[in-house]
Amino acid sequence: MSTTQVHQSDIEAGLHTVGLGHGDLVFVHSSLSAFGHVVGGADTVIDALLAVVGSEGTAVVPTFTWDRFHDERGAVFNIANTPSEVGAITETFRLRPDARRSSHICHSVAAIGPKAEAVMGDGVRPFGKGSTFEQLVRLDSWYLFLGVGFEVCTALHHVEEMQQVPYRYYRDFRKSVVVFPDGRRRPSRAVEYLRRDGYRNDLARAGPVLADAGVLRTTEVGDATVTNIRMRDIIEIIGRRVETDPYFLVTR
Repeated sequence: MSTTQVHQSDIEAGLHTVGLGHGDLVFVHSSLSAFGHVVGGADTVIDALLAVVGSEGTAVVPTFTWDRFHDERGAVFNIANTPSEVGAITETFRLRPDARRSSHICHSVAAIGPKAEAVMGDGVRPFGKGSTFEQLVRLDSWYLFLGVGFEVCTALHHVEEMQQVPYRYYRDFRKSVVVFPDGRRRPSRAVEYLRRDGYRNDLARAGPVLADAGVLRTTEVGDATVTNIRMRDIIEIIGRRVETDPYFLVTR
């Protein structure tokens, strides 16, 4: 077990080192345990993130519920009460009073800041047209990794969906319901973009390509590697690779 102690000031310094600053929009993948011992836990990481982007910035985290719902035909997704499956930081983040959460059954996000509404998406496609990820590209978001790598890079699914890769297909969530924080219940309009049998993603392949392109900003905070990149760089550089090789992000 790591004995490294990490404080909010350490995290803030690391975020500044990788280019994050006041007024920025940033999407964050995270692992609390990767840092070592964070004094104050998940709240400390969130406080550091919000302090760096400031009152004019917006932070976004995945609050996915894939394991719970992706096989369900009659899912009930309660925006306020269904927990995130993507780690302690995301669950703590979504429970903050000023957090807004989107309505896609499997791939919701939570956001805090003035652009929270703009990144909610329409709750239909998980990664493509009308999704949070399309909005993040349009708004020139940073894409931040705290103690995790490109193996969890959901932005790469945006590449897959926008390019309509041959190993995925759509299915809907018929009979599924979204419960909004005010108690309203609405039929879900969500679809999922599923891999066909015989394929699995190998998203980590994107890391070396982006490193070679010189677009990654990286530092260490405690025991964690912190990496930051513009989302547009992920989409443009890996998008060109997938255009050449549609199966670049999967193995058979």
